[in-house]
Amino acid sequence: MEFDEAIPDGFAEDFIIALIGEYFGNIAALDEKTMRENVVLGCENGFSEEDRSVRTELVDYLFDNFSVIYLGLLVNDDFRGSFKKAVDLELDLADKSKSYIRDVRQQLKDGPVLPSKGNVVIDLSKFDLAQAKDISMKIRSSMDKIAPFSDEFNSIVQEVTDSDAAAIGFCISNFMFLIRAFDKNPAFENYVRSIVKAVGTNLGIA
Repeated sequence: MEFDEAIPDGFAEDFIIALIGEYFGNIAALDEKTMRENVVLGCENGFSEEDRSVRTELVDYLFDNFSVIYLGLLVNDDFRGSFKKAVDLELDLADKSKSYIRDVRQQLKDGPVLPSKGNVVIDLSKFDLAQAKDISMKIRSSMDKIAPFSDEFNSIVQEVTDSDAAAIGFCISNFMFLIRAFDKNPAFENYVRSIVKAVGTNLGIA
């Protein structure tokens, strides 16, 4: 698939690559080539605007619960497997017809669709410094929630296997496909929400 006119902003690209490396560099086998390809998909003329659009409520949720999702990817095989399965599906849909994709999306519906207050449209062909700072702050704020468990967290990181790192790296390197899965695969989103709620309650950070 060619995206000749999808040109990322250099600062935006560097920001995304650095941000991913900061949080996942020590737990995931990241593929820089794949990450940069996903940056292109996040540009105008990369993915369609629909596929670059994420419900505002979902964006807020993912930032707020970043730390719990992060922990889940580290410690739970089933949780990690659900991410890989969701990304695999999105990759498989890349060369499918619109009618086929529509049928698949229909099958993935999981309960009534709640009304949304709007969408955030990803566009990495532009760089907004204030927005970048806001993203960094929100992720850091979420990670602060698990700071009381730093000793346990460090022990978990030391036990990450090559297989675990490969699975996490696959999902995170394909971040645009993962984001699309969250927004376009209700069954996946609802599963993640159920696990995050259970873990957050158990840790007292829900």
